[in-house]
Amino acid sequence: MAATFIVETGTGLSNANSYLSITDADAYHLDHSGSTDWSGADNADKEAALRLATQYLDAKHAGKWKGTKYTTTQALAWPRTGAYDGENCLIEYNVIPQALKDACAELALKVIGGDTLLDDLDKTGVIKSETKKLGILETSKEYIGGKSQVKRYPLIELLVKQLTTDNSVCERG
Repeated sequence: MAATFIVETGTGLSNANSYLSITDADAYHLDHSGSTDWSGADNADKEAALRLATQYLDAKHAGKWKGTKYTTTQALAWPRTGAYDGENCLIEYNVIPQALKDACAELALKVIGGDTLLDDLDKTGVIKSETKKLGILETSKEYIGGKSQVKRYPLIELLVKQLTTDNSVCERG
């Protein structure tokens, strides 16, 4: 049985599992990416992608979001009280910030494209070199100091940076 898709309304729902509706995600991708991957996906896949994107955002930034949860019983990290955006404007307690919705849409598109967001890593540490081969084409890279195995999403991090207390610089990956 498919999970019920419940979009946070800004009231602190105890059963919400997405920051963004399919309709809003469709509009975002029409305006920003024009992705045929997104527009061609069925609603069940879009719902699953939006749920995973929301879960990723909450887990990745747990303990770093500005402000405090609006209610103690809400399922998601947002809405929040006492949170200010990057321009020091108070984010209303009943609002899911547009930057968070945009990040959710971007991550959901990655999921639709086949990204798992968090791959299970077989080994800890860094990658010294890698070779990729596609047919007769082959590329090799060696990284000085190594390459992290952890995926990075610079656009998503830039979008949510204004909503977190973590002021670290985004790394390219």
